[in-house]
Amino acid sequence: MYFKNSQGYNIYYEDRGNKEDQAVVFLHAWGSSMADFTYTLENLEGYRRVAYDHRGFGRSDKPDRDMSLRHLAKDLKELIDHLGLEDVVVVGYSMGACVLYKYIELFGQYKIKSMVICDMTPRVLNDHEWKLGIMGGRFGHKEFLESLARQFDDMTDAYLELYMDINPELRGRDNKVLKRVIEMDLAGNSYYSISSMWFSICYEDFRHILKDISVKTGLFFATPGSMINPEVVKYLEENIDHTYVCMFEKSTHSFIGNRPKYFTSELVKFLESL
Repeated sequence: MYFKNSQGYNIYYEDRGNKEDQAVVFLHAWGSSMADFTYTLENLEGYRRVAYDHRGFGRSDKPDRDMSLRHLAKDLKELIDHLGLEDVVVVGYSMGACVLYKYIELFGQYKIKSMVICDMTPRVLNDHEWKLGIMGGRFGHKEFLESLARQFDDMTDAYLELYMDINPELRGRDNKVLKRVIEMDLAGNSYYSISSMWFSICYEDFRHILKDISVKTGLFFATPGSMINPEVVKYLEENIDHTYVCMFEKSTHSFIGNRPKYFTSELVKFLESL
């Protein structure tokens, strides 16, 4: 199904389950689509499951402008209103968690009963004072510019490098098959959307909004992790009043896609705790 947002872009979404059940909205990762949550959408019985492709990704419109976390957060609010949802649980994975952070900054906890942050730091870039960004504290302004330049030069190679950062076990292997998979994924997405959202994610700093979160917040993080330092969890616990922690043992940043049954079972436990 599609709904047309206030800027005229068509946003693809799916709305499953009974309308009377607790609504859970899923926000997918960067460069991906709502397919991140395929297993959960099919198996999370007893809940109304809403998932959608962010503008610029999947089956939603791919504009050549108006791409930032601010716009994606506004789309989330408009979809909640379009469906008449109240007291929703929002699950944000990776970039989806950044959309959720931005939503809190712009709209507060409007119609949100609870939220789940999946493996994402409130500030991606590291500097001399902040070492809880991505890549174990090694990704600063210089590395950000280099990553963006790689995307403009060869998006497939830039994606492959990121895949190997997320899944270190891939390094040293023959990655011809993986490159073909990446090329197939990229064929369904907009390069402009990918790079513009990478810029927006790396530009933002959401540390200041954490104290504004009063709803119960699930912190679903991978350990030992790959892209995100598990120590981020301690920082979030110290700055968000009401948290629920679930550490996914022996997992990388890709745990939602790689271990969907595990993720879904832990999500059920969180939802039952509300």
